[in-house]
Amino acid sequence: MSAIDNYIEKIDEVIANGKFKDTWESLSQYKIPDWYKENKFGLFVHWGCYSVPAVQSEWFPREMYQKGTPSWEWRVKNLGENGDYRTIVERFHPDKFNADEWAELFYKSGAKHIMPVSEHHDGIKMYRSELNRWNTYELTGHDYQAELHAAFEKKGLKFFCSNHRAEHLWFLNGALENVPGSEAHGEKYRDLYGPCMSMDHDNSRPGHEDGIEAPEYWLRDWLASACEMIDKNKPWGVYFDWWIYQSEFKPYIRKFLAYYYNRCDEWGISPVVFYKNGCMMQGTAVFDVERGQINGIARETWQCDTAIAKNSWGYTENNEFKSAYNCAANLIDVVSKNGCFMLNVGPKADGTVCDEEKEVLLKLGEWLSCCGEAIYGSEPFTVYGEGTEKDNKAFNDNLLYGLRDYRFTYKTGKIYVFPMSNKPRKEFTIKSLGYRNDGIRYDIRGIELLGHPDAKIKWTHDAKALKIKLSTPIKDDMPLCFKIKID
Repeated sequence: MSAIDNYIEKIDEVIANGKFKDTWESLSQYKIPDWYKENKFGLFVHWGCYSVPAVQSEWFPREMYQKGTPSWEWRVKNLGENGDYRTIVERFHPDKFNADEWAELFYKSGAKHIMPVSEHHDGIKMYRSELNRWNTYELTGHDYQAELHAAFEKKGLKFFCSNHRAEHLWFLNGALENVPGSEAHGEKYRDLYGPCMSMDHDNSRPGHEDGIEAPEYWLRDWLASACEMIDKNKPWGVYFDWWIYQSEFKPYIRKFLAYYYNRCDEWGISPVVFYKNGCMMQGTAVFDVERGQINGIARETWQCDTAIAKNSWGYTENNEFKSAYNCAANLIDVVSKNGCFMLNVGPKADGTVCDEEKEVLLKLGEWLSCCGEAIYGSEPFTVYGEGTEKDNKAFNDNLLYGLRDYRFTYKTGKIYVFPMSNKPRKEFTIKSLGYRNDGIRYDIRGIELLGHPDAKIKWTHDAKALKIKLSTPIKDDMPLCFKIKID
């Protein structure tokens, strides 16, 4: 019996003996934990062998085999016409990696939970594995996930895992299609390159628009790998990328959820799992929107994940970075709509975080030290805010806000108002908080500007609007936050 078969038996045994069964009805017993709803802000970390060339994006392992891409050109120039990803994997030796330094930086950002990639589409596991030799413990002598988990716990940060293995079924197929001398043509390194299944549109049922249907052996591999990941790492949260939306994954997703939730019961932790594109049934996990937003207050807590870099999740030498203000505004928008925010960092291959991302993280932490009371543990107000409506979709990061854009959060006895533009001004007119429509009829007992205790504030409140006036404009390159005390 193979290692995969043995793990499948273990999974079935845990499900048989546990509270959660592998049906949507049983899994609907799941409740999103309060700690996650209150945390609001976490960090994603894309770091792995794909960081070595620092070219194009974390999809380098795929793009290096796709003709005409910057990654293809880099491969041919640096590795030769038949150069392969194994060479990149063997160059991954992060001699400047220090888990405690990461933990200290991430703690200072104000994040409450951290999610390093445990396995990306390239199939390299960042933890010690008995299911596949291509893991960092075998390659470098380091179980990076274990080291980070221990360091994060010392700072009171919850440890999450992300798993992107499903896509490894086809991720490196360009090696077969475009590089005749690639190692992917043989079996010696099949456990590294994966099946390299072709997107030929001839091997799947209708509805598989990418032309690939995952075979049973791969579904079993995916399930066993995902369950070994959580057994090795005992994470508080697990994230899956998009491709598990295909219908053949559904029975295996249910098994994973039942196994993970039952294991968490054993470990005494209350977990979260993130999904996209209808991969899981509503009420059984947390819905995630990648690099996007929603246009109203969601009934259930959801998550937005995005990156500091505009063009890549992993580190590249050509990354373009968002400002700390952009990231804070994104966080505010998500929280105002009953969401939690996951911001990605892409460390260099040597294990260090670049100066641009350090600056953003530290500035966010400074801002949250004075405005965090309006974020952590807050709830949406009756309306999320006002201003220009944005599209409700993924891959639609909004980095532009005008003078009419406001977002609100709420705690008992307090409404927090964020002017979303950081352009200095003296007057703020918030129409949503007038007496009419969905506004407020509370008595306002006072207004203060968080982080600016000496600011002189006057206000008027009538049927049309709440108007706030400062004696002088506040010059601040981070979002302002008015705390409105009500009775």
